[in-house]
Amino acid sequence: MAAGTDEEDLLPEGRQRLLSLVDWVAERPKDGLVLRNFLMSIALAGLRPTEAMALRVRDVVLPDEGAGVLLSRTLVRGAGDAEAVRRVPARPDLMAILKAEIARRDLGPDDAVFVLDDGRPLTATIYRRVWRQARAAVLEPHEIDSPLGRKVSSLRDACIASWLRNGDQTAAHIVAVAEFAGMSAPRLVDRFAHCLRKPTWSAIPWDRLEAALDLPGLALETKATARRP
Repeated sequence: MAAGTDEEDLLPEGRQRLLSLVDWVAERPKDGLVLRNFLMSIALAGLRPTEAMALRVRDVVLPDEGAGVLLSRTLVRGAGDAEAVRRVPARPDLMAILKAEIARRDLGPDDAVFVLDDGRPLTATIYRRVWRQARAAVLEPHEIDSPLGRKVSSLRDACIASWLRNGDQTAAHIVAVAEFAGMSAPRLVDRFAHCLRKPTWSAIPWDRLEAALDLPGLALETKATARRP
């Protein structure tokens, strides 16, 4: 596994432990709800923490019900500084969370979705400090000393791993997950190799592979070449 992705975070039970940290954060009397919602946008949509902090109301495509879409906007440096927009699927439960957060604060289209209770912007310093406090309060001593949930981005890794596991893992599925996550397919496969199922020898369609590689008209037997005296 590539450096930076802890295998424990990618296991289903590891993901449950990470979500227990989010539950602890939600109980904080100050900023607990907005921090919980911020972390859930990472855990359920696979956003990078920086993308979640930059999320504005206009980037949340809210349907009347069911799943929705989040728009992650990235400025591409170059001639004209164009803006690249990535569409990320959002589950119905995340849509309900975001809809409630927007209504609770009566936010407008250009407002940031995640703002602290006193109106100050959410910063990396704040959410990282709270995350460290959650790890210290919830995890067992041996877990605290492990890489489990060492970074908030572990929530994103666990989400991507879940997307990979809960699919047919065809090339099309892997490419789609890579697009949702905002990375190349080779990079995805490298970082999350542990989540990919390896076929058994008997499951490999050898007959189809041989047929695909067959070269019609190729002479399999070579004629004997007369030796010079």
